Amino acid sequence: MQDWLTRATRLRAEVFVGSPYVHVSPGEWQIDPESLRGIARGNGYLEIPPMFQGCLSFQFAPQHFPPTPAFDGPDRPDAGRERWLLNRLGGGDVWISLKHANLSARRVAEIAATEGLRVAADFADPTDRVLLLSRDPAPPRLPLPIPSGSWRFRYSWLNHLAPAMVFVLLGISAVIVGAPVEFESPMSTLLLVATFVGAVPAAFVTSLFPRTTRVGWLAWEFNGLPHVQFPVRTFGVSVDLAAKIAWHHGYVLYGHTATQASGPILKFYKRA
Repeated sequence: MQDWLTRATRLRAEVFVGSPYVHVSPGEWQIDPESLRGIARGNGYLEIPPMFQGCLSFQFAPQHFPPTPAFDGPDRPDAGRERWLLNRLGGGDVWISLKHANLSARRVAEIAATEGLRVAADFADPTDRVLLLSRDPAPPRLPLPIPSGSWRFRYSWLNHLAPAMVFVLLGISAVIVGAPVEFESPMSTLLLVATFVGAVPAAFVTSLFPRTTRVGWLAWEFNGLPHVQFPVRTFGVSVDLAAKIAWHHGYVLYGHTATQASGPILKFYKRA
């Protein structure tokens, strides 16, 4: 059974997304009517008389209930950031974080158009706004096919692989320098301390990469496999943005677990 946070996140990512009318059953979603009305208001929806039995009905009316302001970058010329964006547009599809780009969505769309790209997807919350720029703005054909081959690298593994590599490399170093096996040896103690000092920052290695790069890695996670899960902290985006990107690729958030080390681990399944 999904918890309240998961259901509320799904409503923001899948239901209250700007459609003219929305009809939601509190019983089906297992959310009390007042909480449901609050989520609707926060996304710019006005409650109207119910159109279906057992449902609450809403109309998109941002003029009456302005939605929670979404992030947008500064809407002014910036030669340096515009040059950076142009350098990102050389290949095919590309995800752009406006928080990282430090440009407005309007300006990004204008610059992308000069390279023959259009905004194929646009997801926002108060923390960031991410755009998918593509030469083919049509939505992906769903469900995504299961990837061919038995193995595919996932960037969510990086924060686990990097600490392991630190341990391996320092172990090899110990052998090379001929460090004694006794724990009391100064060299053994030094290598042990270096291992733990290096492993801690290595567990957050993805944070060293630009936000735009991490958003692209996040989208790469939804590769057609039946189930996907990852620590959202790996990619540095909010739970809401992760759920919206997942829905775009045909995935549904169905739960999460929280750990002190890696934060929320989101779990998704692929829609049929």
